[in-house]
Amino acid sequence: MMKVLENKWFWIAAFGALFALSIDAWAWGWTEPSFLGLPYTIVYIIILETILFLLFWAFIRFYWKNETEGRE
Repeated sequence: MMKVLENKWFWIAAFGALFALSIDAWAWGWTEPSFLGLPYTIVYIIILETILFLLFWAFIRFYWKNETEGRE
């Protein structure tokens, strides 16, 4: 698992997938309430931002190395 998290293509795919998920053209203009009376788009954005936070945390923790540590 650690080798996957150190692979640049994994991070390109992960951030790219998150970007693709953030374009919700499939539900453009739909404003039905979903959670606590909020439109689903607000809940969707909160979920995406939480995933983005976790991706950035994992990226910094497992991929972003000091220049002295190097990368294979």
